Amino acid sequence: MKKLSLLFAAIFVATASFAQTETETSTFYSAEFNWHIDLPPGFEQIEAAVWDLQKGVPDSLLTDSLDHGYPKTILAFKSADYNYFESNWQHYDKLERGDYQDHCQSVANQLYQTFADQFPEAQIDTASSNQLVGTLDFEKFVLKMTLPNGVTLNSYMYSRLFGDKEFSANVFYVNNELGTMLLQSWLYSRFE
Repeated sequence: MKKLSLLFAAIFVATASFAQTETETSTFYSAEFNWHIDLPPGFEQIEAAVWDLQKGVPDSLLTDSLDHGYPKTILAFKSADYNYFESNWQHYDKLERGDYQDHCQSVANQLYQTFADQFPEAQIDTASSNQLVGTLDFEKFVLKMTLPNGVTLNSYMYSRLFGDKEFSANVFYVNNELGTMLLQSWLYSRFE
């Protein structure tokens, strides 16, 4: 009987410990943008340099992204391959690039066209609007693409200017439950 009690106690401790690690969240802070975001449980943070390499940014350009026009990754985290969040920034020169809203619409049009060209049989729906995140207003572009096999890819892009820096946050998912977690993490983040 004593062995059985010890076994149940060990199982309880093990499951209690496991449950705690599964529900713990970690917080990321960017001093540059005075931004706090809680990573959802079960998501893995990816180092910025590793994320950039996975996106195909050549290693030689990572050290000086401003001179080459590549966005600089701030934070990336994911669960499985097709459920992720990434944030980045890049220099934005209004004299060179023009009106910011026009720029955002141009980026949205390019993204739509790229997906439409690559997946001509897919059904693609898009929407553009503004979204408050904390107390800040962001440009928002949503693209939902349903492939012929029934899989739906969801892409949410948020961006705004902080002086001469364009901040972008991108949420991409195929699993709706994980997508909800990603969106909540982003929408409840704080800029102070």
